Amino acid sequence: MVLVRQPYFVTRRQLVPQTAEVERVYRLPVDAYATDDSVVLTASVAGLSSDNFEITVDDDELIIRGEVKSTEEGVEYLLRERFHGKFERRLRINVPVNVSAAEATYDHGVLRIVLPKAEEAKPRRITVNMAQ
Repeated sequence: MVLVRQPYFVTRRQLVPQTAEVERVYRLPVDAYATDDSVVLTASVAGLSSDNFEITVDDDELIIRGEVKSTEEGVEYLLRERFHGKFERRLRINVPVNVSAAEATYDHGVLRIVLPKAEEAKPRRITVNMAQ
């Protein structure tokens, strides 16, 4: 699997005058690994519900989007290190996957996406026959 590198945040360029405010979209950090049967991704995103995520697969690109809302409004923070705002992560998957069998679960602040490999991408054992 090939990962697309992004900076900590990505600014979405808009075709508007330079005086307009640019929307910041933060890069969601993920862990990814492959097994014989699937590609698995995990990401830590605390404080969301399962319907706060938008996960799509377009050709060979997995796109994860969402937004972490600020917990306190109208507060002047002394220190603010926790992530708040929109996030997005785009990953190119160079292995054919079965998108219709993909599963995403969200438990205790961890998003887990399992993309089963398509049959043609799974490893196959070739038996060796004795020559006669």
